[in-house]
Amino acid sequence: MISILQTGPARRRPRLGGLLGTAALLSTALLAPDLALSSAAFAQAPAGTPPEAAKSSPVTVTLDSPNAFQPAFGEVVIDAVAVSEQPVERVVFYVDGLVVGETREPPHRLTVDLGDDVDSHRFEVLAYGADGTTGRAVMTTPGMRVDAEISVQLQQLYVTVTVDGERGQDLQAEDFVVLDEDKPQTLVTFARGDIPFTAVVLLDSSSSMAGGKLQSALQGARTFFDGMQRLDEGKLVVFSDRVLHSTPFTTFPEVLSAGLGRVRAEGGTALNDHLYVSLKQLEQRQGRRVVVLLSDGVDSHSVLAMDDVLRLARRSQALIYWLRLPYRDGATAGSPPALTTPWRNSESYAQEFEILGETVAESGGRILDLASVAQVSEAFSEILAELREQYVLGYYPTRSLKDGSWREVEVRVRRPKAEIRSRGGYVDQ
Repeated sequence: MISILQTGPARRRPRLGGLLGTAALLSTALLAPDLALSSAAFAQAPAGTPPEAAKSSPVTVTLDSPNAFQPAFGEVVIDAVAVSEQPVERVVFYVDGLVVGETREPPHRLTVDLGDDVDSHRFEVLAYGADGTTGRAVMTTPGMRVDAEISVQLQQLYVTVTVDGERGQDLQAEDFVVLDEDKPQTLVTFARGDIPFTAVVLLDSSSSMAGGKLQSALQGARTFFDGMQRLDEGKLVVFSDRVLHSTPFTTFPEVLSAGLGRVRAEGGTALNDHLYVSLKQLEQRQGRRVVVLLSDGVDSHSVLAMDDVLRLARRSQALIYWLRLPYRDGATAGSPPALTTPWRNSESYAQEFEILGETVAESGGRILDLASVAQVSEAFSEILAELREQYVLGYYPTRSLKDGSWREVEVRVRRPKAEIRSRGGYVDQ
């Protein structure tokens, strides 16, 4: 369904290029890049009052798009999410201080034409609740220098180092050696400790997760989100053969945990499809990107094969962590499923299971085998601790062909008994 919003031409700067005024319900929310910014709440202001005039209130507003890290020009979708205990009566959209339109019901989405202007733009959204409260979200996109040219892409590696089973946190840049296709590289960036991340938590909620299993999984996700720090972002996707629950990317744990009491376990499992889409959504984010998957690894309903996911994972450079559950009661986590269904035979299931494990290992993440869902919260905490203690190494490859080939990368540490886990390579593009 597509709803059309028409507005007048009043007070519009020429560079906005005119309001298209379309609020379109996308065929699937999974394929829209998500973005959430900090939102402040404000008391009700008269219609047309600039957002700065509003005062504090409990309404939460986030912006899913545009992307705050990319220049905005041409046709741009402004996508807002308003969360309130009371109904939201209307959402007003501003661009560079000018009102460009409003919506009265979800999805709160407008398309504006910014023309060819590649300057920085300020996007603001003001939501009015039925109880007289309002909330606001603000985003500023960067400008773009058209004469800039980048010929070599910085490669970043997120490295976990353990010595005698404990993560080592006292290493320096000179302790690391990076080999790109067996050729030593010069490090240009080095950091350790708490580097902000953006994470998609992907929970399998097919019918086999009914009851206490699902509740333990949801509590584990809450544990992870509550442990995020101020600059970290998260997104929750609960899936079976379809999306059962999804949030925008946001820094607010309360938004990520809202509405979980209504989630139910049902349906089959489309693990490949939802892991693929999560990786695609993370392509829109900057910095360290992470997927935390909770599943037994048995896929019954995906359109995509795990080979498709592996190819995308190689391009995305996201870390993938797999909290691996037994595929049935009495089975051991990590053992290939001995299943035969109308979709796959036992050999096919075993192959998909193996490729998923290879994808996780090659990404620089790891598999945490769980005996039961009672260990889920502890496993989420373990992943958080590991992310806080990784090293970040950056280098410009000495030779780049940009031919789409896979380039193997190896990280070594000048430290006896050290074990290193990092991405196995990247696509030269």
